[in-house]
Amino acid sequence: MRLWTAIRTDILLQARNHLYGISICVSLLGGVALAWLSPVERLGQTIPMAVLMAVGGSTLLYIVAMVMLEKDDGTLHAIVVTPLRPWEYLASKVVTLSLIATLEGVIIAGGTIAILTRSMYVVWPGVWFLIGLVILAIFHVLVGIIIVVRHDRFLTALLPMGAVATVLQLPALYVIDAIKHPLLLLIPTTGPTKLMQAGFSSLQTEEWLYALGYTAVATVTAALVAMRSFHTFVVEGLR
Repeated sequence: MRLWTAIRTDILLQARNHLYGISICVSLLGGVALAWLSPVERLGQTIPMAVLMAVGGSTLLYIVAMVMLEKDDGTLHAIVVTPLRPWEYLASKVVTLSLIATLEGVIIAGGTIAILTRSMYVVWPGVWFLIGLVILAIFHVLVGIIIVVRHDRFLTALLPMGAVATVLQLPALYVIDAIKHPLLLLIPTTGPTKLMQAGFSSLQTEEWLYALGYTAVATVTAALVAMRSFHTFVVEGLR
């Protein structure tokens, strides 16, 4: 019940701050631009690339802005004295912001394909695209939490957030075959992006093992670090 209440409150707050409207408008523009720029035969590469760059950047910005807003208005102080547990607070942020990120990715992909199908046949992606998209969204929310709890001002969090976002978006170069250096496989967003590609074309066995295994390890690790960081910098810091 507490978790559902937190989720409902976050959704209302995000809607009040126009995150849904902004995300939908930006995603529609992204879909139009991608349909105009991308060759149809490369959609299995360009759509995951565009989703990684758009969803990753916006999700980090949203989580940093929301938590910083709640720091400023004293909401985080209530976490220490109310029945809402820290994991429930974090779970609410993961669920609601991942929902927005998933919506963005679906609109970008769906908008691109819908425009192109007016003049030619285009294959719609399978379920693995959605799975990869959801995991990508969750990972970015967790990373955003790890960053924002260490800062007291939005402006001071922007620089590290931008640096991390840049690194996490580098696999876009790997996906479109611009750079195939194996070091890019160490970046944890490569796994979910490969899963999104699997929605368009089959992966090799070793690619499946990498995408599923590395993604699971990276996501669980990010969740544990986010929980630990929140406890250290917020719960303990406010007592």
